[in-house]
Amino acid sequence: MVCYLSTAWGKLKKQGESHPLTAHMLDVAACFSAAVQTNGARSALTRTAGRELTDIDMMRLTVLAFLHDVGKANAGFQAKRWSQTDRSTPQGWPASAGHTNEALCIFGDEKLIAQLPVDEMGAWGTACLSLWRASISHHGRPVEESCLIDRKIWRSVVCDGQLVYDPQATLRDIGQCLKKWFPSAFEAGPALPDSAEFAHLFAGLVQFADWLGSDTDFFHYAEADEDRNQWVWQRAREAIQTIGFDSKQWRNVLPSAPDFSSAFNVPSPRPIQSKMAEPDLGPLLILESETGSGKTEAALWRFAKLFQAGKVDGLYFALPTRVAATQLYERTRQFASNMWRDTGQEPPLVVRALTGYECADGQSVQKLPDFEVLWADKPDEQKAHSRWAAESSKRFLAAPLAVGTIDQALLGALQVRHAHMRHSLLSRSLLVVDEVHASDAYMATLLAHLLKAHLNAGGHALLLSATLGSSARHRYQQLLSPNVPMPTLAQAINLPYPAITDGENTDRLPDSGLSKRVHWQVKDCIESPEVIAALAIEAAKQGAKVLVIRNTVPTALATFRAIESMAQQNGLQDALFNLNGIATVHHSRYSREDRPLLDKAVEQQIGKQRTKPLQACIVVGTQTLEQSLDIDADLLITDLCPMDVLLQRVGRLHRHVRKPEERPENYKQAQTVVLVPTGPNLESCLKKSRHGLGRFHNGGGIYMDLRILEATRRLINGAASHTIPQDNRELVERATHPEVLTEIEKELGSDWAAHGQSVEGELQAKKGVAAIHRLPFDKRFEDEAGNALVFLDGEQKVTSRLGAADYILTFDPPQSGPFGQVIQHLPMRHHLWPKGESPDTQPMVKAIGIDGSFIFILGASAYRYSRLGLERITDDMNGANP
Repeated sequence: MVCYLSTAWGKLKKQGESHPLTAHMLDVAACFSAAVQTNGARSALTRTAGRELTDIDMMRLTVLAFLHDVGKANAGFQAKRWSQTDRSTPQGWPASAGHTNEALCIFGDEKLIAQLPVDEMGAWGTACLSLWRASISHHGRPVEESCLIDRKIWRSVVCDGQLVYDPQATLRDIGQCLKKWFPSAFEAGPALPDSAEFAHLFAGLVQFADWLGSDTDFFHYAEADEDRNQWVWQRAREAIQTIGFDSKQWRNVLPSAPDFSSAFNVPSPRPIQSKMAEPDLGPLLILESETGSGKTEAALWRFAKLFQAGKVDGLYFALPTRVAATQLYERTRQFASNMWRDTGQEPPLVVRALTGYECADGQSVQKLPDFEVLWADKPDEQKAHSRWAAESSKRFLAAPLAVGTIDQALLGALQVRHAHMRHSLLSRSLLVVDEVHASDAYMATLLAHLLKAHLNAGGHALLLSATLGSSARHRYQQLLSPNVPMPTLAQAINLPYPAITDGENTDRLPDSGLSKRVHWQVKDCIESPEVIAALAIEAAKQGAKVLVIRNTVPTALATFRAIESMAQQNGLQDALFNLNGIATVHHSRYSREDRPLLDKAVEQQIGKQRTKPLQACIVVGTQTLEQSLDIDADLLITDLCPMDVLLQRVGRLHRHVRKPEERPENYKQAQTVVLVPTGPNLESCLKKSRHGLGRFHNGGGIYMDLRILEATRRLINGAASHTIPQDNRELVERATHPEVLTEIEKELGSDWAAHGQSVEGELQAKKGVAAIHRLPFDKRFEDEAGNALVFLDGEQKVTSRLGAADYILTFDPPQSGPFGQVIQHLPMRHHLWPKGESPDTQPMVKAIGIDGSFIFILGASAYRYSRLGLERITDDMNGANP
């Protein structure tokens, strides 16, 4: 049996073809070197280093990147060669082993470590060992000492009395390559930077280099007698340029003064947009302006000016939901196309950074086995390679421009695999966080942690909100201005609006000129779908576009059924929101195939460019209607919700200026009906959450702070109308400021005080969990006392959003759906999942209706998917009725 291994391998193919270990290490080192020579990456390293980096520094870092795979020299790893063949592992070889944690054995073995030039590397400073450990951690988690590792894997392999493989010889070869390929690293120079944040950034760049250097589309397996060192450095620079990580190709062709009008196809910028062009703005900005005032374009223009000045190399636009990200993706593509339209250069890649919905250049991608992909347009090789960042969620942030949810950014601040890579890739970009007020306590804590690390690496960030409460604004201000005081209620109310917060200062911005007087009505009929239906039908009779937003899916369905029944009685069936002629609702429980069509239909029927501008329309739904969609209603009927959320919903009311004849006589002024429970206050919701108001019995809730809800109710009752957006600041502060909440507790008694304590306790608990889960950027991979950085056990529990994960059902074969679409993927919220059922359980279709609905079972529970979305119809599958 052949058991001899002449050269250690670093990469294998299934066919048994191998790539030498030192060749692969060189590929990765070359990619690292090319990456850190780009403007953004080098600036981030310099910032975290606390000093300018010399060429010797950069070469030493490249050596440490080269050593990322030194652990593959062990015989256990090399024994994996036979796992790719139909032969068993030959006699004398140890059991298969890994190469990351196993690499730590080298440092505790004098014979092994002596094969490498460690004495000379000792002159690189005390940070060298920690940085080396960071490099070895390139598989996404810090390496850890383990008593389970059999140190025999580092012994020579003898077969039939013959030495067939010697790990020491491989290490010696690696050491010789270091001296031959990186001689300047061993020249005299300053000690490597010992900042912990520098090490974390370095670790991420090594992980990125390993992903790129392992891609055979860029780096073919070594051929016999080739001198790889002669060409691999140029190949790495080409790869970095091809995937868009190097921004010079686009920056160099931009005109000295890009034109806003051309970038957005508008006559001129609005005041908040012009503000973004000012060169002396700080690295963290908070922009507050009303819905529809052009914050998106302001953010893109901020990127354009920073990019032109060389202060950022990329953009990540983070939104709260997939729907919002999908909406913004096309706008960002159009912006990039306009910016580079007359430059003779293809615009930079724009990636839709949504797992399962990946898109680049407007083209979708299909995942194939063995990490291969198939692009819908089947582009040529060069074009396909340029989309590299879109082929894996962990690589999204390597794109020049990407649009996705906030989760992709937050994963760069959590103890999850490849967090360092996400962090380092993001450090070169402008991070825009839209609807920043939508984050809960857990996400807000993580976002503050992420922003701190991002800013410390020299990054830029822009936070967008219609109106941000003073507590949230103060949290983010403190990142750069720790001594800024929390404003009192009086001070908070008097803060300017619209405004930009830069450091300690919140400055007024010129008014956009958009204004509307919103007339409020409070009705205590939140429990009565029939009364709500009557309100909507009466408005529809007068030709109004009516938007009905309920806090929960069950109440939205009950309301829709009541409206549908009443519409049939009044001959108003054509006024119901529909998709392909089928009356329906809008919420989150629709398939991946139907949801985009529902979004599009809403905008067509009640949006800016209406297909039937003079026809009545009633749209019923949930929170999915309150942001991202361009909705322009005449009447809003909404459940009570916190004031900042209510203003978001009001932003869908009279959103656009219209001709007088396009609005019914009684709705030429914006009108909102707010639905509340009966009673003088919300005391009925203290013990049991109702209609999304209050805490669930086991904690959590949709809108759990009844103090904020009660303050909101009082503000609506207190005045018949308000001018929006001029009154936004006062409305939000009088509903959310801590002083207001304390006064409500005092006035309403001990039960409300107890409620406030439980809410605050839950918020603090969420913040505490976030503090435990976050990535400790202030801790080295190994400090001088030998203490090592380790991640939490069970990293699958560390997520960007706190709470049980949702599920994705896959129908095989796919089903024909209620709107004519083929249904394959259906999201299911965790609370609908059958208790005790395995997450791997897949649906079994039991009955198919003539209307395109179908019933399926999961374990002992039955569900229906129909024009009304997903509903659980029984917990007993035998009771399912088509």
